[in-house]
Order: sequence, then structure tokens, then C-alpha cells
Amino acid sequence: MTATEPVRSGDTYDAIETWSPAQLADWQLERVRHVVAGAAGNGFYAGHWREADVDPRRLQSWEDFRRLPLTSKQTLVAAGESWTARGGNVAFSTRGTSGEPLVVWLDAAESETFIVPTMRGYWWAGFRPGQTALMQSPAWHRLAAMEGHAVLRLGGNAAYYWGSGGPQYAGYFMDALERVRPQFVTTTAPFLVSLLRRFEDDVIDARAMFDSVRSIVAVGLPLTGQLRAHLSDRLGSEVFERSGTQEGAAADECAMHTAPHIHADVCHLEVLAPDGSPAPAGARGRLVVTKLHDTGDPVIRYDTGDIAERFDEPCGCGRTLPRLKIYGRPESSVNIAERRITAYDVRTCVDADPELVGRQVLLVRDGNDGDVLNVAIEGTEHNAAAIERRIHDQLGVERVSFTWLGRARMAWGFRQVVDKSEVQER
Repeated sequence: MTATEPVRSGDTYDAIETWSPAQLADWQLERVRHVVAGAAGNGFYAGHWREADVDPRRLQSWEDFRRLPLTSKQTLVAAGESWTARGGNVAFSTRGTSGEPLVVWLDAAESETFIVPTMRGYWWAGFRPGQTALMQSPAWHRLAAMEGHAVLRLGGNAAYYWGSGGPQYAGYFMDALERVRPQFVTTTAPFLVSLLRRFEDDVIDARAMFDSVRSIVAVGLPLTGQLRAHLSDRLGSEVFERSGTQEGAAADECAMHTAPHIHADVCHLEVLAPDGSPAPAGARGRLVVTKLHDTGDPVIRYDTGDIAERFDEPCGCGRTLPRLKIYGRPESSVNIAERRITAYDVRTCVDADPELVGRQVLLVRDGNDGDVLNVAIEGTEHNAAAIERRIHDQLGVERVSFTWLGRARMAWGFRQVVDKSEVQER
């Protein structure tokens, strides 16, 4: 496959991609039984299940599995080392932006396990032997730690640029892009937006800069359809979304771009309704993660709190792996008139205007206005009435208040909700 050939939607990497739903469910249940049996000797889990009056030895069905009580970051942090495998030699800090962080340990065996889904996801995005990948690879995320290994295992070349994902490092990235001439790029969505702004400010031809690149894998924020199209059009490269959590969730998009496929060989993901029952397909709920291997720290029915949605209808690519979209953490949303509104939801309404795609959009938290959605948008006012109509029609929100943040460029980041006082200071 050359750099100019399109990604073929049915080009599978391994057999699990086309297993029947029944075959996948049976295989995962056996893995879950194995993991739970191993964790029964773990001090934390043994006590946790005993307090819930659940006997893990009787786990014979998915109904039995769902009787296991949930765990959370708070419960595991409080448990200290009693829940860990203690055999890991690489630690990652998880969810540090919302309360006390949880430290997750990886051992060599678990690192090996998570290299395979990374290879699979990159194959879906078009990476092939002999190609070169330019990677951002943030050191703080476990999935990024597998990138270089996956590229080399696929017979490719790995390159990194100096710096992190802040816009101040755009120059270093551009220098590496010109020198390395990669066919594949992994980075974050905010950094891609920052690059486009740099190109605009310095009058640089974005497509010429990316002319060797055929695929970009973006992490960090869920992409709206409009933003993906905008990035792909401006850069001339197909953009794929990758998502996951430090606790073990992993998912990648195929060429259909409908939602990331779950890597079901390493994780079982549940989306739960407020009452704890499985949310129906197409309905949002809390993301719960169970790792399917007994390597590293045991993660069993871990409630991330992330807002997610599962899609069970067949994907046009022919893969049978279920799909799931993670919309954001609880701190990336606000409650308006008893409705949970995420920054992604509002960005969808804003991005529908071609003049506004790529602008920073922030939800503004104001405890005094429980029925008013406060939205801050970078730049000068543009078509506010049309945006408000879309928010009303698509999100069911009656009252919207806009703050336009002026012409000053804002650094795109992962944070999507701010307090009202922070907006007033700008």
C-alpha cells in the first residue's frame, strides 16, 4: 500500500475483528472468569466482594458478573496497595484532574498485551510496513507508551519530535515533519488545531507541510464530525480518532469513522444507566472497565465516571467488534435543567457553522443558573442565534447565554469546562 492509496475498510488485522457477537461474548466471559478467580486472592477484592455478599466462584454468566459491585477511583485510592498486583515496574497516574490521582502499575506482560491492540488500530488507520510514524507519544498515558513498540512490530520506523503537546512546540513538530517526511502521525486533537493556527499566522501551506502524511491518529478529545472533516480537508490527511483510559479501555476508529471499535481482547466495557443497569445501545451512561488479562493491576468493574455511548448496529467496514464513543469526564460536562450536557455536544452545534470550526468552545459553570447553558466561544460574535437554535433543537436546552472571548488566540487544551470567574478575568 502506498501513501496515496485509500484505507480499505475491510482490511482486517486479525481474526477477532470478525468473530460473531456470540463467539466474542463467550470468549470474553471465559476471560472474565479467569481474571475474577485470580483476583479472589487479592486483599482488596476479596473484602470488597465479601461485603457485597457476592461469591466470585459462582460466576457462570454475564448476569452473575454484573452482580459484582463496582469499584471507583476513590475506593481504590483509599485501599492503597491492597488492590495492586505489586509486580509492576512502570507506573501511570490516572485522572489527576479530578481529585486525588490513582496510580496504575504495568508489568512487562501487560505492556506486551496492550501492544497488540495498538498495532491493530494503526493497521486500521493505514499504517503499513516500511512507513515512518512521527509520534507525539505523551509520557503520561499508558496507551502512548505502546506506540513505538507497535510501529516497530509492524515493520515501520518510529520518530519523535522534541516537546509535548503545547502550542509552543509547534515549531519543533514542523521541523521534524520536514526532516522525517512521515506517512503516519500520532498526536492530540488540540495540537492539530494549534498547528492549523500556526500555519495561518505564518502563512504556511498546511497541505504542503503534510504532503507526505496519509493518516493522522488523534487522541485526547472526541472529534465532532465537522472538526474531523475540517482537519482532514486542511491537512490533506485522513484523521482517525483513538480513545482509551489509563484503567485499561482501548478503542480505535476504522475508515468508516462512525465510532471507535473496542479492542475486545484486552477490555470488557460496560455503559451503565444511572440505576446501574446496562444502558441500551445508543443511550449514554457511565463507562465501566474490566481488564481481560491477569497481568498488571487487576481492574474489575471500575467505574471511570466517563460519559460514553455504545453502538451495536453493524459497521460498514465489516468488523463485528462493538463500537463506543467516550464523550468526556464528568468535569467536561454540566447539568442543565436535569440534563447532562457535554462540551462535545455544544461543539457539535458550534462546529456546524463553517466559520466557527476549530474555535475553542468552553462550558462555563455557574451554580446560580441551573437552567441556563453558559457557553464561551473564542473570537468575535458570529451567528449566535443560529447556534442557539441548534442547541435548542439538538440538546433540548431552552436558555443559552454566550460569552465571546474576543480576537485573542486561545491555547486549545483538554479542559472543556471553566468557572465563570475565569471567563470574567479574560
